[in-house]
Amino acid sequence: MRETSHLFIKCIALLIAINIYSQADTPKSLDDQIDEGIALMFQKKHSKSIELLINAEAIAKKNDWYEQAFRSTLNIGSNYYLLSDFGEAVLYYLQAYDIAIEHLDSRQEMTVLNNIGILYFQEEDLLQAKNYFFKAYQKAKGIGDEIKVGYYAVNLALVSNKMKAPDSAQTYIEEALPLLKKQPNVLLQGKMAQSEMLLLKKQYAKSEDIALKLLPKFQDVSQVENRVFILLVLAEIKEGQNRLDKALQYGIEARNTQAGIENREEVYGYLSNLYGKMGLLEKALIYKDSVIIASDSLTTIRNRRLFETEKVKFQIQNYQHELSESKEILRQERRFFYGIIGITVLSMGFILWIFRSNSIKHRQRKTIVELELAKEKSDYLLIEKQLREQETLALLEQERFKNELEAKNRKLTAKALYLSSKNDLIEEVVQSLSKNTEISENPELKKQIRELKKHLKTDTQWDSFFTHFEEINQGFLDRLRSKHEKLTPSDIRYITYLYMNLSNKEISSLLNITPQSCRKRKERLSSKLNIPDETTIHDYLSMI
Repeated sequence: MRETSHLFIKCIALLIAINIYSQADTPKSLDDQIDEGIALMFQKKHSKSIELLINAEAIAKKNDWYEQAFRSTLNIGSNYYLLSDFGEAVLYYLQAYDIAIEHLDSRQEMTVLNNIGILYFQEEDLLQAKNYFFKAYQKAKGIGDEIKVGYYAVNLALVSNKMKAPDSAQTYIEEALPLLKKQPNVLLQGKMAQSEMLLLKKQYAKSEDIALKLLPKFQDVSQVENRVFILLVLAEIKEGQNRLDKALQYGIEARNTQAGIENREEVYGYLSNLYGKMGLLEKALIYKDSVIIASDSLTTIRNRRLFETEKVKFQIQNYQHELSESKEILRQERRFFYGIIGITVLSMGFILWIFRSNSIKHRQRKTIVELELAKEKSDYLLIEKQLREQETLALLEQERFKNELEAKNRKLTAKALYLSSKNDLIEEVVQSLSKNTEISENPELKKQIRELKKHLKTDTQWDSFFTHFEEINQGFLDRLRSKHEKLTPSDIRYITYLYMNLSNKEISSLLNITPQSCRKRKERLSSKLNIPDETTIHDYLSMI
């Protein structure tokens, strides 16, 4: 039984271990993995980031953890966006959008819509960008998220500025700025959009005032693009005010500020146009060439990024292949473990069935033994009861025999006493007649007196007495003689009187001796029979 219990415990432990092995991931651990992937993405380690996020996506989809599936898919798209692979990015964004629509709520939907809008904005497909920004804006309004409303309104304002629709941009900006007071970074974007909108509306003073206030806030390296944007706005303001020298100053500052090549084409194009307006054609041509060079450099960079993207895709495909192989190995291992578990469970079931059968048989045998013991006990009690009844009957019978014996002995005692009294009477008569002188001189009377005396010594009734005694107390005299062979007939006669519990006086009468002689004879007989001092002669004779 103990070995069976140990085997069962081991089986349960194996089941738990396999369950833990197969359910090692949890929503919390998956969130941590996704956060790690996002951190790698911002560190520009896109290959490793995508690898982690694809693995997280597979686990989340397998377990129907939709929140984690959404986050991982969305950030895979963001990785491709940063790699300038907008086609691949939009595919993942759309997948995330489908997950949000089917399983999540409007917050996730508007996040995807905004990201898709940004993607189209970068591609300069302004109409599509505005369309997706507006959908995100409506979702935010639908759930009453004022901060998101402000954020998406700023995006709509920026795309409206690009589409040369300042009135539309102004509407969105006026709505956004009050909502973004506690969001300083997004508020700065709103102010930038407002400055550009005022520039488009040729409200140069207001636009310049906002731009000059924003410019000191973009001193950090991470704010280079925003600083270039403001410097170009200031240059266009001065150009609109016909202060070309000041415009050129802001333009050159924008050129010197621009660290990357992405916006260099825009800066060089502006400077080329500005030098053309100023009549400096040689410099205008130089910057025009610079635009071409920048465009070529940008194309080269994009091609390089495309190559990097394809390399990342290859690595991801290779990883997916390895992941698929790992899953297949895992499935085979699980099938193997489940097979072991199945065999173990069946073996356990068979062992438990055998144990149960043996247990049932043992209980049945135990029940049979208990019934047999109960029957034996009942029979024993019945026999014991019968023995007690027989003992009771035997005691009653013994008591009856004892009473009968006592009654017969009483009769014998009465007869003996009668004989004793008769002998006494005869003896008195003889003594009386012997004293009479007339009788003593008469020979005939003397002869009769002698006959009477002889009768006292040879009375046949005593023989009859012993015969009756032997009938009543069967075997007593034989047992007495066998135990004490030296007893004389006179001793035996005396013992019979003692056995009948006659007094010394009664015995002396029967034996024609004095009571004192009777007492002495009794003492001598006790010594002859070797009777202990603490035992009376009558008690001793009763035990024979």
